[in-house]
Amino acid sequence: MYARVLVDIGATSPLDSLTYEIPDGLTGRVGIGTCVLVPLGSRQAVGYVIGLEEIPAVESTRPIIADIDSPLHLSEDMLGLARWISEQYMCPLPRVVGAMLPGVMQCHVEARVIPLASAETHASLTPLETRLLQKIESLEDYPTVESLYADGEKSSIQRTIRQLEKKCAIRREWRLMPPSGKPRVLRGVRISGEEHSALTKKQAALLDIIRGLGKDITIVELTQRYGASTAIIAALEKKGCLERVDMVFRRAPAFSRIKQTKVKLSVEQQAAVSEITRAINSGKFDPFLLFGVTASGKTEVYLRCIERALELGRTSLVLLPEIALTTQVMNIFKSRFGDLVAMLHSALSAGERFDEWVRIESGEARVVLGARSAVFAPLENVGLVIVDEEHESSYKQDTPPRYNGRDVAIERARRAGAALVLGSATPSIESFTLANDKRYRMITMSSRIENRPMPTVHIADLREEYSKGKLTIFSTRLEEAIKDRLSRGEQVILFQNRRAYSTFLLCRDCGYVERCPNCAVSLKFHSAAKKLSCHHCDYEMPAPDKCPKCDSIKIGRFGIGTERVEEEVKKAFPTARVLRMDRDTTSRKGSHGSILATFRSGEADILVGTQMIAKGLDFPNVTLVGIISADTSLNLPDFRASERTFQLVSQVAGRSGRGVRPGEVVIQTFDPEQYAIKCAVTHDYPAFYEIELENRRELDYPPFGSLVNILSRDQDDREAKNRLERLLAELKSARMAERMGVEIKGPIPAVLSKLRGEYRWHIVLRSLDRSKMLDLLRMTFDRNPTLRRQIMVDVDPISML
Repeated sequence: MYARVLVDIGATSPLDSLTYEIPDGLTGRVGIGTCVLVPLGSRQAVGYVIGLEEIPAVESTRPIIADIDSPLHLSEDMLGLARWISEQYMCPLPRVVGAMLPGVMQCHVEARVIPLASAETHASLTPLETRLLQKIESLEDYPTVESLYADGEKSSIQRTIRQLEKKCAIRREWRLMPPSGKPRVLRGVRISGEEHSALTKKQAALLDIIRGLGKDITIVELTQRYGASTAIIAALEKKGCLERVDMVFRRAPAFSRIKQTKVKLSVEQQAAVSEITRAINSGKFDPFLLFGVTASGKTEVYLRCIERALELGRTSLVLLPEIALTTQVMNIFKSRFGDLVAMLHSALSAGERFDEWVRIESGEARVVLGARSAVFAPLENVGLVIVDEEHESSYKQDTPPRYNGRDVAIERARRAGAALVLGSATPSIESFTLANDKRYRMITMSSRIENRPMPTVHIADLREEYSKGKLTIFSTRLEEAIKDRLSRGEQVILFQNRRAYSTFLLCRDCGYVERCPNCAVSLKFHSAAKKLSCHHCDYEMPAPDKCPKCDSIKIGRFGIGTERVEEEVKKAFPTARVLRMDRDTTSRKGSHGSILATFRSGEADILVGTQMIAKGLDFPNVTLVGIISADTSLNLPDFRASERTFQLVSQVAGRSGRGVRPGEVVIQTFDPEQYAIKCAVTHDYPAFYEIELENRRELDYPPFGSLVNILSRDQDDREAKNRLERLLAELKSARMAERMGVEIKGPIPAVLSKLRGEYRWHIVLRSLDRSKMLDLLRMTFDRNPTLRRQIMVDVDPISML
């Protein structure tokens, strides 16, 4: 018997699987989804069995080394979904499966390098080989191959290691490493069944407590909760009344319980629940676009629909775009459904992620809440899939496989025969078009709960402010509005979608700007840390006191980040309690929830933040939102810039007036006539949609056409460009692109023309027929697989930067 094993042999390898012989010792133990250890060239690798066959498709095979007792199992349903992602996003199947399964639960093979000869005594070594061998010899423990990559380019180090092996100067030793996430095992006790008459009062009392519990209990809980001493426990063990057991302790993400009150649904909420629950009852795939204004009560609709799915014995999957939002919504869901809810996102510890995954796979958790990767949760019998804030760009993965979590969720719902709900106050142009074309069923919720009014929105024209000589970051209207809210004990959110203090430092004498040596961007100034940093590659340096070029002390700070906004708020309103929420303040575990909990409790008056605070958050006492600069994303060279600006401004404006008191929004802009800004002011999504749709129609941009962005990166600028020119020649050979209706633009430098030390060029493919465009690329890469390994392919790109 033979097995087809899915092994990751390279990010762009066209091979989905390799064929191995199943040795006699493993017969009956290897099946579809089994994790196995296999030989791969001169090394070993971990893979998953995806097929069995009696006659191999290749002439020679090697035997599987061993089956692995892995906590992960690749089901046939998830394998089918992985194949779909592989085809739709042109990513090798092994790389897709690697992304689907949590890394903290995957076994892996680690190669350690063992020196066999001294660099001084080996005469045939090159200088590069000598240096690497001396490095290996200098380390106390045998180093891993990966740890040596820090000493040079990865491919160069790999070549040198192979040469040292050929010269018998080193050998590699392969070790199978267990997952980093493991079950937490605690020592416990259970009643042994033996009776003993000679017990002290304390021993008898403790035995009665354990007997009353009717289950095993950890020693930690006995000592901390019931005050038992370890001496009493040991005595009961010695007398045969108790026996020791190992107990698996589940680590659960912390949450804050919210008091549950019965909510009376509005007419629109009840209509939405009725429509969706009918679809759940049918057991068939039925997609909905829940188009509801901010604070219209979409979350309560989700909860009622999940209740119905649970009544029918089916599970539910809920995707959210931000970890900050996941934390808040988890409090609501956990308070409603208790331990039936599991959470998956990148901020969980390895142990928490392990335990949550096990709870889902075992069926203990039947509702999964999480960010993008939660779409791969091992749920069975899925009856409802919800994608909240479906328009969000964070659902798109920016590393291979470059899938869109929303679209994968749609496909998963289709395969499961589940009801699908895409929720948003500002739907993506693509989703709204599908709803208008009747491919999704539109459910509109046009009013806020209890008929609360939408916030009043004002424009502060910064051109007028500057012409009057007002040079602070707060317009007169915004400053007065903040003072008014503080005097009334109400809360304020100030939004600026850029972190740090300022976007660059500029010498007023010579014009010098400190730029990142690795990326084509200026370094951002962080005032508190007195440093300049790159937000792309994390390069940093001390902030200079004078110009590095001309020694002038006239160093100006230009551009506004959240750190600057926080400082200006504290200067202008010294009695206000201010919090800041951005990537710099939320790097520690639990920091998202801590900041939001502090603000919700009323312990802070003003929350300054980036897009983390722009969506989904519900603070009833917030009656003012100030948008410091609505133009930040408007002028980016990206066809989605206007859509993204409208969505961001509308979403952050929606944080105001969600309680009983009406809300107000002040939008500061240099371009008040721009249609995205004007439509956001009037909360008029349909008007924005019609204008944006016409702009897209003229250029065949989505939803009319499909795009593929192909990027070439190299430390040599010329080679990065030449690579795309070779691809372009392949695509246009025999007029293939023209005959298949594919338009090609480029190669041109990417907007971020240099990133992390590599120059970047790209070409863009556009076609009215997505499948033909992908077919053209597949045929091209089949003819030239080497070229495929040298470029990055992004199907349905969200950003063109």
